[in-house]
Amino acid sequence: MATITGQDAVNRPVQAQSSPPIVCNYDPNTGTPNPLGMRAFITLTETEGTTEVLYEQFGSVVPGPAEAVLTTERALTFPNQSIDAVRQLLLNSPDYYQALVGFTDPDGFAAVDATLICQAEAVTNQPFTPRPTTTPSPSTSQPRQGPSATAELPDLGGNPRADLPVLGNGTTGEAASGGEEEDTTPTFYDTIAGLADGNYRYVSGPAEVARVYSNQELLNRGGVLFIFRKTGDEIIGSYGYIDGEAICVTGRVSGNTISGQAYPNDGVASDLGENFTAWGPARFLRVRRTLGDEGDRYYSSAILELNDFSRINAGSSLPPSSC
Repeated sequence: MATITGQDAVNRPVQAQSSPPIVCNYDPNTGTPNPLGMRAFITLTETEGTTEVLYEQFGSVVPGPAEAVLTTERALTFPNQSIDAVRQLLLNSPDYYQALVGFTDPDGFAAVDATLICQAEAVTNQPFTPRPTTTPSPSTSQPRQGPSATAELPDLGGNPRADLPVLGNGTTGEAASGGEEEDTTPTFYDTIAGLADGNYRYVSGPAEVARVYSNQELLNRGGVLFIFRKTGDEIIGSYGYIDGEAICVTGRVSGNTISGQAYPNDGVASDLGENFTAWGPARFLRVRRTLGDEGDRYYSSAILELNDFSRINAGSSLPPSSC
């Protein structure tokens, strides 16, 4: 038996589990094209023997006298079915996939299934003691003030993307390799940590150097934008899906990884414990340890990995001065 739900499936609290959930989804960092395009994703999650298949489509503007944005999110739930069994059901029974996405696709689930990467979510058992709020930022333009960027740093536990292939074919300014293998290990000045202090904008995936990207180009492209201010090793920025939801991230940068906290713009956060959970369909930003009062909640531990982002023109929007 399978059950389809709509928007009621959004922002459900994550309960403590006796075993880690298994998640299968598309990872844009692999460089494999997404068969659904860059504005839609499918994620399978097995939790305690029940598997949920989530279809998410980024918002699109609906023409009219007032601005309106249409988003799509459906969840197909299979009680008492493993994630492997559900993948086989979606492959063998096209009605499931058609009901999930809401349209007829001649390729069916097979094209999506071929791009899925599965892994068990990490489980940590380290005790956590909430830390008090520190001295507010000098900026008073935003009333909410959380911990400083150094107040709560997550355990990185290595670089999970060390074995991923390099994206692009030289569009980011790197020459294609000739006969001899070249050392592509980035130097300090090739990383975000090596940037001079200032305001920057990065987009997920490869981008052309020495050109200006318009807002319309970015809307057509889809993906994720990170607009941030760097001061020393401190980063404050807005991480968001293009034409979609955004969240404020603040922390310290090492290489291309930022560790610190993440603050939803509306102050509403899922109830997370020690397990890292991806914020949104892409897995660049992972969060855990929800704190704060109702309507003013935030994730006190966050990791944002920008290895597969490319720098583009700064644009007309300034990064936030505080979270």
